[in-house]
Amino acid sequence: MAHDWSGLLGEIEAFSARRATSLIDQEEELRRRRAIGVALSGGEPPHRFVAKGIASKAHPGAVSRSEPTIASILQAPLSSQQGVIELVGALGAGDQRGDDDELKKSAGGGGGGASFAAAPRVARPLSARGAAKERSKAETASRAAIAAGAQSVVIKVTSTVSSRASAAGLMTYLGTREVENENGEKGKVDIPVYDQDGLAITSREERAAALAEWGADFRDAYAVNALATFSITLSDEVDDDTLHDALNAAFGSKPFLYSRHPDGKVSIYAVTDLPAKKIAGALKAREKGEGPARAVENAESDFARRLADAGLSAEVRILGAAVSEKSGRYFLEKFLRTEKAITTSEGDRAKSGSSVKEKADGIWRSWSSHIRTVEPRNAFHIIFSARAGTDPEAMTRAVRDFLGEQVAGHRWITAHHPETGHVHIHAMISARDDVGKALRLTKPELYEWRERFAAKAREQGIAMVATRRADVAATRAYSQAQAGAYERGRQDPRYLKTTAVINRVERKRAGVVDRASLTNGNLALAPKWQATASALKRAVAEPSVIAAADRFAAAATAQAPNTAARASGYVLLRLDVEQSIQRETMAVIVEGAIGVEAKLISAEGKSVQILAPTTVSVSKIERELARQNDETGPGSETRSVTRDFQARLLAHGLRAAVVIQAAGSAKHGAPSPWLQQKFDALAERSGAPRKEPLAEFKTLIATIQQQKEKAMPLSLEQFDERVSRANKSMDRLETMVDSSAERQAVDEMRKEISALFEEQRRDIQMQQMRSVNDTAGGGGTPPAARVDEARTQDRPAPATVDPAIAAQQQAIAAGRASRAAREQTGASKAAQDEQRQQILRQAEQERQRGNDRDGAER
Repeated sequence: MAHDWSGLLGEIEAFSARRATSLIDQEEELRRRRAIGVALSGGEPPHRFVAKGIASKAHPGAVSRSEPTIASILQAPLSSQQGVIELVGALGAGDQRGDDDELKKSAGGGGGGASFAAAPRVARPLSARGAAKERSKAETASRAAIAAGAQSVVIKVTSTVSSRASAAGLMTYLGTREVENENGEKGKVDIPVYDQDGLAITSREERAAALAEWGADFRDAYAVNALATFSITLSDEVDDDTLHDALNAAFGSKPFLYSRHPDGKVSIYAVTDLPAKKIAGALKAREKGEGPARAVENAESDFARRLADAGLSAEVRILGAAVSEKSGRYFLEKFLRTEKAITTSEGDRAKSGSSVKEKADGIWRSWSSHIRTVEPRNAFHIIFSARAGTDPEAMTRAVRDFLGEQVAGHRWITAHHPETGHVHIHAMISARDDVGKALRLTKPELYEWRERFAAKAREQGIAMVATRRADVAATRAYSQAQAGAYERGRQDPRYLKTTAVINRVERKRAGVVDRASLTNGNLALAPKWQATASALKRAVAEPSVIAAADRFAAAATAQAPNTAARASGYVLLRLDVEQSIQRETMAVIVEGAIGVEAKLISAEGKSVQILAPTTVSVSKIERELARQNDETGPGSETRSVTRDFQARLLAHGLRAAVVIQAAGSAKHGAPSPWLQQKFDALAERSGAPRKEPLAEFKTLIATIQQQKEKAMPLSLEQFDERVSRANKSMDRLETMVDSSAERQAVDEMRKEISALFEEQRRDIQMQQMRSVNDTAGGGGTPPAARVDEARTQDRPAPATVDPAIAAQQQAIAAGRASRAAREQTGASKAAQDEQRQQILRQAEQERQRGNDRDGAER
């Protein structure tokens, strides 16, 4: 039995191409999972024993594969840095001629000098409109650059420096790095940091000298609640116990020290709830007679009333109030030094020590939890970050140019730490400049920082723009403390924090879209991105860049209706879409059309399983599903629901057939447990790997074995050439498999194809042997001459035939038959090639239509 080896070769090569594409997709999926921190190794990592209560806190992962990310929606192309920078310049430049026209119209029309003379009257509203216009252009240019692949500016204020000790620690962190020597021992080495004058600070001594200059302008921490000194004059004689109880009643839970004098006075040094700065200012005003001291007088009256309520009549006088830790410790030591027989608020005598300072240290430590202080901001630790692969030298120049203009007059140092994957420049900036003006870092000012730094980065050749979080529906950023807690929790479950912290860190790192921002109509994301796409078209940008903006606009248009809150039940739907779509894109479309969360969507190829809320009667759908069969079909209520879902999907650009598989009631706004279990089983089944590896291989073999060879003679040379090509294709195919099961399937396929090759070779050899025998026994008549046997038999034989003429006629007939066979072989081969090219053209057209449909759906 012969087989179509040309078809076999085409099938093997086509399957190899499909396998290569599948491996590329798998590699891309592995890369994406590495980026979001999903485990990739086949073996499970070793686990330590953890108590059940702690283990129950373990979070399986906050990011689902079906959740869309900013990168999956945009799919930004790999544009050149300079191309993106030129695009920003083209879109961000103002139209001066349009502004002039608007100025002329507002001034009264025309173009003469009188019109321009009237312009200053409307300068203010024109300036406001011009600023708004320029702001809109800048935001549009930033969004367009993001669609083209630009990176967004990342500036983080990680911490503030409040004391000299924290400043020294930060300088040490910036100026030292941990390295490993040849012996495997780790140690720290100094790296250069550069100050605002461009001078390098390269050693511990130089850092100490710089810190001394910085520390001269540092401010000390100040107290919120005052540590005050009181003088109480008793009206009557009271014993010690009554006095102690009355003072505790007056000061509440706050600690204090007191000492009795023979003249009936009591000196007290106490922690109070009084506002420190306000009381200190009022005391100073009373001493100098510069103004009213109502705050002090009201406080004295309040303490006198408290003592009276406790049964003690006394006159209260506030002598002083401490506003900082330094002044508080000073007044404490002064009280311990000048007073005799000091008693604590617990009723014990103050312990004597070797010195007043040691006694003050012990008391201050016990009082520290009751003293509320405010740590001043003496310096800021700021990080400027960029993507991995960004030129660190250009990034450093951009940071220094930016700081030189933005914080002129302040002290600052910068350092680059190259051991991490991304590029980031650390900066320590003094909080006050050389004239004492404080540096403000509010949200609006930080956004201005990001815009100005983006301009500096573009000057250095880095394609960077400033965007707001809402412009791309990004999730909220996490703090440094939350990142540290998350990393500790990954190392040891005993350090796991709340689910909210885990979700926030994982979703931000994965770049998951914030659905609340994406579907928030007040943010107007869809009109903004539509305007961005229009601006890109006017600027004649790349089609891939315009398509990225269109996809984000389509995703923002898909607003999820709030049907789950009023749903009476849920239905399990199966969508059969016309063409397979990426899971992330499918989740965005379905979520916007039907209004379900990503966890209720399972997409696999062209089939999608959805748990959708519905407001119709679930009991009616259940009865119709129970009566439904091949003859009756779906009921009226079921058809109504499916048509409604089809219309919703079609409105969002997705054409699909909808089938209701099951229905169930809603429990507390969620599907019933059995319906959820049914959905989970279907989702697990669709996402499970194939049980039989390389099933397409075996289907291919069965198809080839059923194909019959068309009558077409092959020489051994032609056959060997085809066998060689098939073996090369099989060799390439073997390099694409990576598991033992797939490798075994490939070996079985090779054995079966080799057996087919041997069988075909024997057939060709036997055919050639028969041809030789026929030629030898038939008087030299070529086999090809048999084609015209029927034609020659019908002709009447001549009476007398010259043998030479007969031999010549036979040779001519054999040549004609041989030429006809060659033409038939060529025509058959050309037809096969044309058919193969037509199949490839159809596949390319189908793929192009699918891409266009995907773009429209997005």
